[in-house]
Amino acid sequence: MPTRLTAELLAEEDFPGFGERFMWYDAFLTRAGANWLIAEAEGELVVGRVADDPSRVLGEARRWPFPLPSGQQGFASPLPDGGLAVCGGGRVTVYGADGRVRWTQESEEWQGSGGSASCVADPAGARLLVTVPGPEEAAGTYLGDLCVAFDLADGRRVAQAQLPSASAGYAFKQSITHPSQIFLDALQGDTFFTFAVTLHGEELRADPIGLPTEVIAGLSLGGAFLQLDVGGEWLTRYEPGQPDVCAEAEEVLPDDLRFVGYRTGFLDKDRVLAAAAEEEDSEDNRHLILDGHTLQPVAELDYPGTACFDPLALGDGTWLTAQEDVVRRWRVADAP
Repeated sequence: MPTRLTAELLAEEDFPGFGERFMWYDAFLTRAGANWLIAEAEGELVVGRVADDPSRVLGEARRWPFPLPSGQQGFASPLPDGGLAVCGGGRVTVYGADGRVRWTQESEEWQGSGGSASCVADPAGARLLVTVPGPEEAAGTYLGDLCVAFDLADGRRVAQAQLPSASAGYAFKQSITHPSQIFLDALQGDTFFTFAVTLHGEELRADPIGLPTEVIAGLSLGGAFLQLDVGGEWLTRYEPGQPDVCAEAEEVLPDDLRFVGYRTGFLDKDRVLAAAAEEEDSEDNRHLILDGHTLQPVAELDYPGTACFDPLALGDGTWLTAQEDVVRRWRVADAP
């Protein structure tokens, strides 16, 4: 490793319920040009917006009713107009900015599907994209789940796209600088899909991107996005109009390490923050800064007190780590 850099602690905040939800798909989200943390505490969803001010962790936090039965873990997505969408358990619920339910859609066909739903607003804030089970064909065959666009104002079904995945765990991802870049990861047992999702009028498309073992990783920035091999063997940088860049773990990482976690992301336009370890679930891991264009390691971070194996890059030169319910915000010491 060429150099070692020291991490400087900028802020620390207790966010009750975050530790238990940290590994869930919606625990860290990018929506409508901001980063968000989602926790569940005392039977409510707690939605925190990461502060623009790097001397703080959260700029605001708001509590919402949890619309699913006790024990179920839905996917919550902040909306551009200040509302919240929650899906799971065969139900989609949209709250307005005033906290009242705007509409609910539910179906017995969605219940007990074995997968987990996800949702995101389209860039215009007019539609809600949701993954739901598809219909069973007359011959008993199943073509796969659906990505459906609902009107955010009244819940009308506007469009849908067929997915090849079935009963999968889904996660919508959105670029912090390019909201029109919407991705959908689908994890179906040992099979993985990633789609680029686009909505034009009433035409909804979900086009496969990347390799069958890659999922969208961390924060996307400036039109570029990262996909990480689920086994941690490589990391790939994609950007429309630019050559793909792939970093093989055995070639760029020291000491037989591999990429771990699923939130490797852009620290800023020129740097990527990644975690590396010998084993995926190990807390004995190392945090590395990679060149944002070549994905070559340029530094390793030294800092005390974190057992987090999945650091959350925020795109502004700072990042978060979590230890139980304590969330810390960092930057490289002496950084401008």
